[in-house]
Amino acid sequence: MPARHLETGMGPWQRPRGVEVGMAMAWQRRQRIHEQVVDSLWLAPVISGLLGLVCHRLVLDFDQRAHWRLLAYSLDGARAILGSVSAAMLTFIIFLMSMLLIALQIAVGQLTPRIIAAAFRGRVIKATLSVFMFTYLFAVSAQGRVAEPVPQLVMAVAVLLTVASTGWFLFFIDHMGKSLRPVSQCARMAEAGLALIRERYPAPMVDGAADGPAPEPADWGAPLRIILHRGPSGILAGFDAEALARTALRHQCTLRLVPQVGAFVPAGDPLFRVHRGGAALAPEELAQGVAFALERNPGRDLGQVFRIIVDIAIKALSPAINDPTTAVACLDHLHALLARIGGRRLGGGRVLDPQGEVRLTFPDPAWEDYVRLALSEIRDCGAGSIQIVRRLRALLVDLLERLPATRAGELRQQLESLDLAVARNYPDPVERALAMAADHQGMGGAR
Repeated sequence: MPARHLETGMGPWQRPRGVEVGMAMAWQRRQRIHEQVVDSLWLAPVISGLLGLVCHRLVLDFDQRAHWRLLAYSLDGARAILGSVSAAMLTFIIFLMSMLLIALQIAVGQLTPRIIAAAFRGRVIKATLSVFMFTYLFAVSAQGRVAEPVPQLVMAVAVLLTVASTGWFLFFIDHMGKSLRPVSQCARMAEAGLALIRERYPAPMVDGAADGPAPEPADWGAPLRIILHRGPSGILAGFDAEALARTALRHQCTLRLVPQVGAFVPAGDPLFRVHRGGAALAPEELAQGVAFALERNPGRDLGQVFRIIVDIAIKALSPAINDPTTAVACLDHLHALLARIGGRRLGGGRVLDPQGEVRLTFPDPAWEDYVRLALSEIRDCGAGSIQIVRRLRALLVDLLERLPATRAGELRQQLESLDLAVARNYPDPVERALAMAADHQGMGGAR
């Protein structure tokens, strides 16, 4: 990642200590709230159900004032309809949750366990539960208050909500059938990866230029202090680079974040190394600038995006499944990600102050790391599949032609490893010649 600079002028680094710590605490609190809101499956349906109760009361009051006579339901008919609606919505909710759990069990066996969190974050699932909860509690509330004269507007709204819920249920069935396919999961992960690349690596790579400099110059010497992780063990989910750099500027030191985003950090392990000062720096000031979680989040961790797509590919290549066509589809998305990230300037994860001094450094994967993560395991697991070796060769040849020359070293190394794998697995000259061809479709692509 290219070096970032703190703002100039009346910048935030000039705030007093209490304000700085408060900002860091606010950032960490926002991250926790965001994770709860994004990851929770229950929050949106509960809010929607409460809105259903409120909405019924508003519609009932309006109906009583306006004296609507829309559908001419009798009291017995209204009670029967509202009872049927509430029972149907409860059945929909139970069926939806049962179907979701069964579908996820099947998908986990075919794809990877790492899609579970992404599935429960899905907007369609939350929206479906919300629609059903709204309709259910609206109908239950109406059923408890229906009396002569029958509130005809309430009945009309209940009927419309039932029709909308039924249509939404059919849409959800169609969505679930499509969204849990391997190609859909890969496409979703690739979309998240492309968004992360645009955010983290905005500068294009100029041919002949190099990536950012090493994050820790040799003249820093040994760290003066080491800040340990005092919280529970967990995955480093993210950090507030700007606030940490401002803290380092105020204490006239340089901070090095030791673990990389996505790394597991046990309690008591080094979290920060403090160089060139910082004797009065309190560990609490830094601890509030980092966030931990139980698992890696593909919405923040580009490596996890690659990891999930690769896991789907190698699961498809396992002897139990033996589906190389799915692995080829995974390589299509990995190809797109590598092409995009290869055209960006990487490395040098650091933040500078207005004078150009390094105030924060953090581990940032290099181009070689992304290439090895994307291709090495798939090559090892799929070397015996002619589809995989042909698609891998097409990927490498295309990247060698498209990307700057500084990216060629690791790509050529991967191509040499692929040649060796083909030589080992295809002793017959005719089969070896077929396996050595580049094919973007694996098999059957135009030469």
